[in-house]
Amino acid sequence: MKLLVASCFSELLEKIELKLRQNGLIAELTLVQNTDEVLRALSENHYDRLISDYAIDDIDIWKLSALVQSSRFIDEPIPLYLIQESCDTEIPRILANEYHFKVIALEQVSEALIEPSNPDAFKPTLLIIEDEPDAANVASHALNDQYTIDLARDGQAGYESWLAQRHDLILLDLMLPGLSGDQVLAKILEVDRDQPVIIVTAFSDLDNRKNVMINGASEFLGKPYSLTELRKLCRIVHNRAKLASEIHYREDKFKHLGHHLWLLNQCLAKNDSVNSRRVMQRIQAILPVITPDDDEQFRLLQSVVSR
Repeated sequence: MKLLVASCFSELLEKIELKLRQNGLIAELTLVQNTDEVLRALSENHYDRLISDYAIDDIDIWKLSALVQSSRFIDEPIPLYLIQESCDTEIPRILANEYHFKVIALEQVSEALIEPSNPDAFKPTLLIIEDEPDAANVASHALNDQYTIDLARDGQAGYESWLAQRHDLILLDLMLPGLSGDQVLAKILEVDRDQPVIIVTAFSDLDNRKNVMINGASEFLGKPYSLTELRKLCRIVHNRAKLASEIHYREDKFKHLGHHLWLLNQCLAKNDSVNSRRVMQRIQAILPVITPDDDEQFRLLQSVVSR
């Protein structure tokens, strides 16, 4: 197995080598430290996987993924893995799937590399909680080209399936044996208030619609519905969820950036150059265009935080 490791620090390659040896895996590893080296390596050799820090010298994981998935730069896409420990903020799975990379911890490297390649790995996941087999099968058939689908026939089974998988989208019938749809919705939103849920029911009067939306459902779909309507609504709710995840992710990044700028200001006030450089490396992971070895940019940032 040939692995390409994208990192500004050789320590990542060494840690991956150690993890593979501990698990009896043999691989040939090559370190690349900037965009040009990544593209040159991929154009000259075949690699089975690309493992990356969140940011290398001049690019972050989002731009890196766009490059290595594009046929304009390489002949075929390469499976891309982001090392979780290199991120200051948690990357939502829905966004990672959109950009076709997987987030793994260093401890998971060996396990991830021996997994067979799955062409559907980045399809969004959908849970259909519906006790009528015909209705569940019709919805599943209409959506299986766009989603990886799980089915549950009652409320408790549906809730347990969601807890285990944390699906990107849920189609939830209101009238279910055991736990009702209302109860399932309430239990899910107690765990994750942002979970996208489309309520599907034959009881589509105005009061029902108002109640489920007030109680946290993303959308309401009355039976009978057309398959075109179903596909359209799922697409709308999923896209809305991606946008919300991106907003939350960016807010978290700005919070971390503010914290690191405060730390940098403290270090500079004490003339602590060692810790200033360390904080700059953390800032680089958030804003990779700022390079800790670039004296001009460092002085610019120093002047900003010193005001």
